[in-house]
Amino acid sequence: MALLVFLFPVSEAAEKQILSEYSALASKSLLLDITRVANSVIAVGERGHVIKSDDCGKIWKQIIIPDRVTLNGIYFLDDKHGWIVGHDSTILKTVDGGEHWKLVYHDIAAEQPLFDILFVSASKGFAIGAYGAYLETRDGGSSWSKKSVFGEDDFHLYSISRVGEDKLIITGESGAIYVSSSNGEKWWRVKSPYEGTLFGNMVLSDGRVLIFGMRGNLYSSDDLGEKWQRLKSGVDATLDAGIELDDKTVLLTGSAGTVLESVDGGASYNIIQQKLRSHRAALVQCTDGRVLSAGEKGIQQISR
Repeated sequence: MALLVFLFPVSEAAEKQILSEYSALASKSLLLDITRVANSVIAVGERGHVIKSDDCGKIWKQIIIPDRVTLNGIYFLDDKHGWIVGHDSTILKTVDGGEHWKLVYHDIAAEQPLFDILFVSASKGFAIGAYGAYLETRDGGSSWSKKSVFGEDDFHLYSISRVGEDKLIITGESGAIYVSSSNGEKWWRVKSPYEGTLFGNMVLSDGRVLIFGMRGNLYSSDDLGEKWQRLKSGVDATLDAGIELDDKTVLLTGSAGTVLESVDGGASYNIIQQKLRSHRAALVQCTDGRVLSAGEKGIQQISR
């Protein structure tokens, strides 16, 4: 059983905002993303929960932040600088590895939750979300501006990834796929192999892109979406997140507790778990090699 330790980091922003509340069950609550930062892992989720563990989930400490909204995504550029996105177009920033967070942007009136965030340099980053939400920063995430870069498209945008030195990909609702070969200066839409929602994308170490979403749909491309190859997932469950482990094993996860494993570089997949009747939203590999999932039932270890 994970033990939750309470700390009391309070930033200047936190003193001026409504703070998230401590919960003894934060590590078992709805958590929607998780990432590794140096030797630690940090997860985020409902009611402004931010939890951090230095021992791969045996003990968790809850970090208080200046907000209580649902948090959907977390990203770190390095071991110190990170950002969280969530509902009410919320963006939070840390410069100390996640011990303290500052609220740097929110827009309740927009009614556009943000789902993912990515930085291509120390200064330039992007946040994406519902109804075509697309925000950009040029000052390291201290300030953000809304952009209209996809014309009249207002698809929900769920996932953004970097593909090599200057290429990016965004996937979203109704098979929407946008790519950039200029680090986000210009975007164009590519033909999608699937008309349903694509909840996730990821880039493998060999440069190939995987996209995945509803009903177990899974595709790969080695040319930034000019051509797509359908892969057999073997499931009808929604696929939301993936990770490539240190040994090049690829794991995918999603609804119904589904976990798929590929030991041939992402070409074919076996079902290793599908007994849990709860959603897994994200995966992370700890420094000791263990893999954790964040999801509907909080933090759980993946058995392989």
